[in-house]
Amino acid sequence: MPYKDEFASGESLPGLTTSQSVRDFHGTISTKDSNDQHVLPAIVDPDRHRNRITRIIAIDGSTVRTAVRNGYPGAEAALMRIAAVVLDLQAIRNQDPRWIPRPSDIRRMEKCDAMDAVLPGCNVTERDHPDDSPQRFFRRTIYQTLQGRIESGHETLLETLAAIIRGRPAQQVVCPVEDCPKEVGNGHVTPPAAGEARCPCSRREVLYQTDILGIHERFDDLGPNGQIYTLFQQVTEQLTLANILRYCEQAGNPAFIRDTAFIMDGPLAVFGSSAWMRTWMQREVERIHSIQIGTGHSGVLLVGVEKTGHFMEHLKLLDWSDDDGPRQALPDATAYAPTSEYISQHILHRPAGSNAFGRQTYYGRKVLYKNSKGQHSVITTPIVNDTGRNLDCVDAEAFPRLGEALDIMDDLSTYLYEDGFAPLVRAHAHAAIPLKAGAEILHKMFPRS
Repeated sequence: MPYKDEFASGESLPGLTTSQSVRDFHGTISTKDSNDQHVLPAIVDPDRHRNRITRIIAIDGSTVRTAVRNGYPGAEAALMRIAAVVLDLQAIRNQDPRWIPRPSDIRRMEKCDAMDAVLPGCNVTERDHPDDSPQRFFRRTIYQTLQGRIESGHETLLETLAAIIRGRPAQQVVCPVEDCPKEVGNGHVTPPAAGEARCPCSRREVLYQTDILGIHERFDDLGPNGQIYTLFQQVTEQLTLANILRYCEQAGNPAFIRDTAFIMDGPLAVFGSSAWMRTWMQREVERIHSIQIGTGHSGVLLVGVEKTGHFMEHLKLLDWSDDDGPRQALPDATAYAPTSEYISQHILHRPAGSNAFGRQTYYGRKVLYKNSKGQHSVITTPIVNDTGRNLDCVDAEAFPRLGEALDIMDDLSTYLYEDGFAPLVRAHAHAAIPLKAGAEILHKMFPRS
């Protein structure tokens, strides 16, 4: 590591240019020939314009991390906000197409519910807890945050977690208390299925239901902890989705789910130490979808929308014409469904025989779409049947209500941002925390030493 204001002088370059390791690496790295003809994924062509969704529920989250002053070096904390925005599509459709909405008009056509949390990090402990540690405080904060509700009348997110993983075999984890004597079970304990419990060691430390998420395992006492803040945000977004779906189901109005599109910012996937939740999110979505189908309705219209990433870059590459430039090679209003084999060969290099992309983390299937206005999007639709579970099958049945999802991507695209999608623009507006303002909020919470 350099000193402050110390920059590389270039004295290392002669040795690097003649390095055997550099020569060997360039001799073995796998590359794609830039002159290769781009192979297109299979086109998926679902029925279009069948139903007209009347509302959208879009979910997005945001975190802002900053250093705080409490007398210890490197102390940090973060603000997290999760927003669920309901857009009244009927009100939007009733407007003159030439209409430029005022902010007050937009507010009348949308409703937002949100939940916030302050997440502690390195060198931050809770006031009035003299024996506290930063990691212990972080674990307790996760537990307390998930006891919140996205809206009055809903389950708490903790109740949602317990409900969707009901039936999961009890699993031991490494004791989450960093200074636990680990006298029993080779240092492993079973987190409580609900609420709190005590570690069986002589310290009798508190264990939390949320320890099973494993997010605290990446807590860094030396900081920074931006990675675990992001992981917790993603888990909270997924639980918010399950919470809202369960609320809609329990309301006993199947037509509400039929007429609603549920939109997630990002893929239908769970990553990191909580990736095991993927199986249970998929089961819960499939359960509600099957109930909808059983009542004669269309099932759940759920879409994850990705704004960046390898798949988006690949779509842009496919749509490049050497003669005419960007967005000129593919026809408008066309959807492509990459199989697991296609993904391994053309997007994410994986050796033959390896597990299919996303098998451990995704509960949805990817679709690359160039909409009717020439804009790009990468979406995921949930895996809810045997056809969808076959990751090399691209039949329309594998992508539930895809036609309606594509209609929404056409109707609600926006030129406000490149490849913009209006529901996520509005969700992000409610969830995003301005960096400077968020830092000021956190600074006011800590006394200056």
